[in-house]
Amino acid sequence: MVRIREDDINEIRNKAGIVDIISRYLPVYRKGKSYTALCPFHDDHTPSLSISEDKQIYKCFVCGAGGNVFSFVQNYEKITFPEAVVKVASLIDYPLDYEADDVREKIDPHKETLYRILEDTIKYSMYELNNTEAKKQYLEGRGLDERVRQRFEIGYNPPNDALYRFLKAKGYTD
Repeated sequence: MVRIREDDINEIRNKAGIVDIISRYLPVYRKGKSYTALCPFHDDHTPSLSISEDKQIYKCFVCGAGGNVFSFVQNYEKITFPEAVVKVASLIDYPLDYEADDVREKIDPHKETLYRILEDTIKYSMYELNNTEAKKQYLEGRGLDERVRQRFEIGYNPPNDALYRFLKAKGYTD
C-alpha cells in the first residue's frame, strides 16, 4: 500500500486540470462553458460525459459515473486510489514523495513458471519475426512498423512445433 500525505493529494488535485487529464485518455470537445466526451464507462455513442472545468468534476448522465480527476483515472485504469494519485502526479510532473509499504504478495510458483514461459515465448516469436524478412515486409505493408511490433510484442511462430522444441530445450516440461 502507498501512503501519500494529504497536503500532496490536495496540491495535486488543485494543479491537475480535469480537462487536461481526461483529454489524455479521451477526445474532449468544448460545449458552451463545459466540455463533453464519450463516456468510457459504458457503451456510449453520443457524448454523455460532461466535464466541468470550473468545478473540476465529471459526470455521465447515462451511467451515473462521476467524480474528480483521481476517481476518473482510478476507474479508467482500474487502479487503486493511491495509484491514481501517483499517476496524476506523474502526468502533471508533480514531484511526489510517498512511502510504499514493504509488504510483497506471495507469488504462486506455478504462476511464476507460466509467466517465464510466456516471456520466453514472446522473445522467441519476436526473434523469429525479426529473422524473417518476408513476414516483416508483410506487417510493414499493413502499417505495423518496428515501433508497433515492439510495443505490442508481435512475433511469428514457425510451423512444425518449433516453439515447443525451443521451450523443451530451455528445460520446461509438458
